[in-house]
Amino acid sequence: MHALPLALLAFAPHVPQLRTPPNCRATVASAAASVAAEEIAATASPEQNNPIFLDESAALAAAGFALQPPELIQLAKRFLVSKGGFGADAELLGDDFAFVGPVVGPLSKEEFLKAIGSVDVQKGFPDFSPQFYGFQVDPLEGNRVWYVARGRGTNIGPFPPFAPVPTGRSLVNPPQACSLTFDEKGLVTKYTIGVVMDRQVGNTGGLGGLYGILYAIGRPLPFPEAQPWQMSKRYRLFQGVGSLVGALAGRK
Repeated sequence: MHALPLALLAFAPHVPQLRTPPNCRATVASAAASVAAEEIAATASPEQNNPIFLDESAALAAAGFALQPPELIQLAKRFLVSKGGFGADAELLGDDFAFVGPVVGPLSKEEFLKAIGSVDVQKGFPDFSPQFYGFQVDPLEGNRVWYVARGRGTNIGPFPPFAPVPTGRSLVNPPQACSLTFDEKGLVTKYTIGVVMDRQVGNTGGLGGLYGILYAIGRPLPFPEAQPWQMSKRYRLFQGVGSLVGALAGRK
């Protein structure tokens, strides 16, 4: 069979495209999703069906927050970008905003903006990279976005009032759990940072936030909360007694 000349294709009859009504498309999409869910359930391993694991999709659906996870994550990233990862623009904060760190706060909106405005990390660490990742919406708090912050840089710029003269030291943060909670208008009502997930990572002595930064560059603040964790005498005694009791029980 010979191919038709290309010119003849111009005279080919036009066949109208069939369009599926919107309600039919929704029905088809719903059916496809149902079939996909059934297939996943059928192939799920015993571990996936174990009740110790939370059904995140069901929990998020039950939370019923007005803003969906993709939009919340986008809002969280907008918040962080607004000040390069250090603080945020005032218009992104709700009137009932609170900042809470491991040993700092709660700080109100005004207190937070004043405190964050007194420290210029970008100037003190021009090469700093915040390394934010792992953004996800909390299935039990449908308006809360969790993420991880690491971050590294070098103190090659002035960092007043803590290090007016650059120390030249490097900073490597441990992974820290952080979160942003939103209201239905998309404004942040709660901001938490600095919860160290592994104190053996980095050079901050296991500290997060500003305290970790200062320890890494050799300018730690002179109080226990800003120093690396040390076992107290009471805890040491408790462990000693526990070991003794365990040893005596083993002899029976």
